[in-house]
Amino acid sequence: YTHSDANTDAKAALWVQQGVSVKDMHRGFVINGETAGDGGYSVRGYSVSSAGDVNGDGLDDLIVGVWDADLSGKSYAGKSYVVFGKANGNAINLSAIADASNPTGGFVINGEAARDNSGYSVSSAGDVNGDGLDDLIVGAYQADPNGDDSGKSYVVFGKTNSSAINLSTIADASNPTGGFVINGEAAGDQSGCSVSNAGDVNGDGLDDLIVGAYNASLSGKSYAGKSYVVFGKTNNSAINLSAIADASNPTGGFVINGETAGDWNGNSVSSAGDVNGDGLDDLIVGSFLADPSGKLSAGKSYVVFGKANSSAINLSAIADANNPEGGFVINGEMAGDTSGASVSSAGDVNGDGLDDLIVSSYQADPSGKLSAGKSYVVFGKANSSAINLSTIADASNPTGGFVINGEAAYDFSGWSVSSAGDVNGDGLDDLIVGARQRGSYPGKSYVVFGKANSGAINLSAIADASNPTGGFVINGEAGGYWNGYSVSSAGDVNGDGLDDLIVGVSVVGGADKFYVIFGKTDTVAIDLAKLGGDSKYAINYLGDKNANTLTGTSNDEIFVAGAGDDTLTGNGGMDVFNAGLGKDSILINASNISALEQTGAGNRARVDGGGGVDTLKLDGADLTLDLTKISNTRIQDIEIIDIRGSGNNILELNLNDLLAASTSTNILKVLGNSGDTVNTLGFVKTSTETENGITYDVYTHSDANIDAKAALWVQQGVGMKDMQRGFVVINGEVVDDWSDWSVSNAGNVNGNGLDDLIVVGVYQADPSGKSNADKPYVIFDKTNTDAIYAIDYLGNKDTNTLTSTATNKDEIFVAGAVENTLKLNLDDLLHASSSANILKVLGDSGDKVNTAGFSDSTIDKTVDSITYDIYTHSDANTHADVELWVQQEIVML
Repeated sequence: YTHSDANTDAKAALWVQQGVSVKDMHRGFVINGETAGDGGYSVRGYSVSSAGDVNGDGLDDLIVGVWDADLSGKSYAGKSYVVFGKANGNAINLSAIADASNPTGGFVINGEAARDNSGYSVSSAGDVNGDGLDDLIVGAYQADPNGDDSGKSYVVFGKTNSSAINLSTIADASNPTGGFVINGEAAGDQSGCSVSNAGDVNGDGLDDLIVGAYNASLSGKSYAGKSYVVFGKTNNSAINLSAIADASNPTGGFVINGETAGDWNGNSVSSAGDVNGDGLDDLIVGSFLADPSGKLSAGKSYVVFGKANSSAINLSAIADANNPEGGFVINGEMAGDTSGASVSSAGDVNGDGLDDLIVSSYQADPSGKLSAGKSYVVFGKANSSAINLSTIADASNPTGGFVINGEAAYDFSGWSVSSAGDVNGDGLDDLIVGARQRGSYPGKSYVVFGKANSGAINLSAIADASNPTGGFVINGEAGGYWNGYSVSSAGDVNGDGLDDLIVGVSVVGGADKFYVIFGKTDTVAIDLAKLGGDSKYAINYLGDKNANTLTGTSNDEIFVAGAGDDTLTGNGGMDVFNAGLGKDSILINASNISALEQTGAGNRARVDGGGGVDTLKLDGADLTLDLTKISNTRIQDIEIIDIRGSGNNILELNLNDLLAASTSTNILKVLGNSGDTVNTLGFVKTSTETENGITYDVYTHSDANIDAKAALWVQQGVGMKDMQRGFVVINGEVVDDWSDWSVSNAGNVNGNGLDDLIVVGVYQADPSGKSNADKPYVIFDKTNTDAIYAIDYLGNKDTNTLTSTATNKDEIFVAGAVENTLKLNLDDLLHASSSANILKVLGDSGDKVNTAGFSDSTIDKTVDSITYDIYTHSDANTHADVELWVQQEIVML
């Protein structure tokens, strides 16, 4: 072997005996900008992001924005570049990607018009159109579709070739191709200043988007800002944000209205992952000029919980101190901190199964170090109570997350923050924090490894040259390079099973640069000037580019398989499987399943199939893999589940589990024998398919958007059961029959060995228009303690379904053979109860009622020998007579 850096006269050579494995120790690669001083500005490297797998080759790709690039005759039109994933450390020149005659290594996205500044913000869009390829979103905040600087954003559909994309063709009103345009609402809004994938906010199986318009004004609130959620769709028709914000008939998404004038809501927007664990992806928006509790420019960030409808979100409702709803507010610590200048999902940093957040305050002064900056990790939670960053940063008793303190004065740490994915392969998601530094300093970026506790992180400890701990530092190349101007997870660019990073560098007076840093598990510093060196993986089982068989023990272990067609066998424990690129098989036993089901901080168990068609296999007999009990972040990129094992096994899942596991295709195939069983909820057989000699029954789901192509393929011969809780068994015959005035135990209606129930209290229902004919309900009993939503027994999860299908109820019974939980809110009560606006809930000791906004009136009432606690609601307003009567034996959450 010879080296490209060796002088030809040196005749340096490395002789290696054949048969010895030779590995390249590249730590990453540099991406060199196309033109020096594009537009005369010094802010290139402004926006970088993972692009997902745009070209479908199994490697994650990248997108970088250069908003001040010039096209022929179009000053500041801007360009963005998609860089295809690759395993080697060779430099990428963006000029090669943009070469009109022979583009290689990716493709360029050319701005539409002069001074549009396209590429100011760029992001993966997820799979918006459901074709199996990841898509992109590019912001052009100074485009003029509805007046000067109203702004545009462009969704670019994934594709496999390197031909250039011209945003003008996407925005062509008569024949849009290659994606769709999102037009800003009003002049001066600057929509597209921040853009991001939003995850699947409405649960239809298509990824959604979020677009910030920080300069937008509301009635009486100048520059309060707006953010818009755009629901995923498969066609090329333009989206007008005015339609989404239409107060009388919003369509295509929903608007998020800023709280106070001058807040600049939407300056930073991001998917938040599933923060509250309800199966819908949530959002985070930053308002870095907000003034919580009178602290000028302390900043606020708002988490908006996912929802399926298009009604507007007002951030004032989320921040309401008395009755917050729809999410929660994160209040800045000190005046002038500008918290929320950069916000992002953090992934699951502490391993509790809920996604966490990272919020930056790059002008904060930790320990008196002026503008050293702080970043805060906020742990996921289900309720709407406010988060004060001061409690997270409390030195004596930090709660709710942890603070990351900047290293030195004027570092501006937190200038850009992002989830890093799982860089070190330990099963906890990591973080990256950019500190661009001031003046002629080179800047730094810091990778912070995930952890379960709330102890503060000091970036000085990570950057300690003699004993770095808790992560690793990425040192800038040279003075004036401003490393850390933009940072992001890059996904798994090289296919080794570890997540990689991308760092944007703004070079004063020169061509911009972007650096890809490959994932690693040690804490040795990375110097961008020399992306090479040893890598000491603290991993139990490490593969390579060949087909490896990696077999674990019953201990907690980490597998990183590399790029071959690998077989990973856990043999028990809290194992972490990073399969990487290839057609991989991952075998798990009862102990592995138990670890995946565990909740609480510190659970590292994870299965990541990586690129290619990957199979999760059950290893053993009498196993139940219940995906409904496992956080959707723990099993991903799995296309096949093989439940054959060595005996009869069971798989349980719902639609959300399928979509989370099979992220690239939305198709999950199940292999099994005649003694195996698949338990589902809401799937219906629609066809059969034969592939590789195996015939499958194909099931689709009524809740899946038909464009998402979500399907469950089950090998013929495997038992298929629906986990539906029950059914409407009796409709009253004639008007005024009151058919359910008296009901009792139903016996074993469904033949499962458990006695079932008939629900009382619907004796004034009107089936088929027959007034007061009534509708009793049969509920199949169950052995677990999963919550019963108000109409879960009809195969639905949404409490709103109850309010639209069964009204005029006086009572709801939740009693059963096990402890049950009823969930409802004020709207459910108003629609479901009779005209008296009173709803009684009856049950046994241990049953629970979970509500939002109800409080105990301290009044008790006894009717028919049953004593109830009476609850009222603070939002009842004109419905002052609203009362929720809860039998005293029931626990009120």
